[in-house]
Amino acid sequence: MNFENIEQVIKLIKQNDVKKFKYKDNEYEIDVDFTEAVSQSPAPQVTQATQQTESTTSTSDSQSSSESTQGEEVKSPMVGTFFLQDEKELTDPIIEVGDEVKKGDVVGYIEAMKVMNEVTSDVEGVVDEILVSHGTNVEYDQAIIRVK
Repeated sequence: MNFENIEQVIKLIKQNDVKKFKYKDNEYEIDVDFTEAVSQSPAPQVTQATQQTESTTSTSDSQSSSESTQGEEVKSPMVGTFFLQDEKELTDPIIEVGDEVKKGDVVGYIEAMKVMNEVTSDVEGVVDEILVSHGTNVEYDQAIIRVK
């Protein structure tokens, strides 16, 4: 990935008022976070991808008490198009209502910049509702699946 591509990605992020963005392929990883305090530098980081990293944010901190009675949600890690399998034609979805999911299980894919990115569950339980249809555009941090 060259510097010009990185600049274009940052411009798109700023134009669309995205606060967090993460891109990862076999060679590179870009993690942009504009939510940090003003005293810290909000400069994006580009690193060689050497190992799988997991998010350390907790979904329970941002949930209200009414949401916690309805179950936990798997949220979109990026902006893009959500798919229930790695192909655009829905023939065999990865998950369906009633399926059991564990932390780290792939529950779908988000296509962003012509790359299919895995969406993994950060909660455990039984799929209660799939909130987003196959092929639908999603926003960052949008609820995709509800798990009880």
